[in-house]
Amino acid sequence: MTRAVVGKELRVLWASPVPYVVGALLQLVLGLLYVDQLAARRQALFQPAVPIAGFLLLALTPLVCMRAVAEEARSGTLELLLAVPVAGRPLVVGKWLAAWITVLVVLAPVVLFVLLLEWFGNPDLGPVLSGLVGLALLAGALAALGVLASSLTSTQPVAAMTAFFVSLLLWFAHVRAEALSVGGVMDRLSISERLRGFAGGVVDTSDVAFFVLLAAAALTLAAAAVDGRRLR
Repeated sequence: MTRAVVGKELRVLWASPVPYVVGALLQLVLGLLYVDQLAARRQALFQPAVPIAGFLLLALTPLVCMRAVAEEARSGTLELLLAVPVAGRPLVVGKWLAAWITVLVVLAPVVLFVLLLEWFGNPDLGPVLSGLVGLALLAGALAALGVLASSLTSTQPVAAMTAFFVSLLLWFAHVRAEALSVGGVMDRLSISERLRGFAGGVVDTSDVAFFVLLAAAALTLAAAAVDGRRLR
């Protein structure tokens, strides 16, 4: 069931202009900002590309995920799927995998930056590999949040905005008011702080577990929301 959903979603996604537009915007903005960072640092480093790409994914991943469940609900096909019946979990997981794969394909040209660095310098491959792993995990977590937002509404723009603002809150979770004494807790919830370790060449199991658990929690809630539609 999950495999069928993944195949169908990939065909629908890549038949639309969304991945191409998202990919073009991501690579254009990332390329400009990354080259500017290289010029300022005067070093062949991949690390600056990781937080830049991560922040761009916050805005662009919701665009890929916004139609996942919302469009099915708007068009009425979700009710048909639930009447089969199709369990909420494989449906949600299939849509998430399709969105995650799409985001990874859109992100893949980042590898060209590594080739560029190899041409002009001798970069350390450790931070490069760990940075790519961190971006892949972040993309999976953001895709799960996007599917969750899409499962809560039948309007694509609302789903995209909801996912973006939730992701933005998690990105800046470590930025807190001085009056709050929850700094340690908020730091652990910050996806930007988690990504920083990967950018520095450190693959911490706690950071990996955080992104995996965040994705799992979002998908569990999304499956519950889809099953709730069946009950209604």
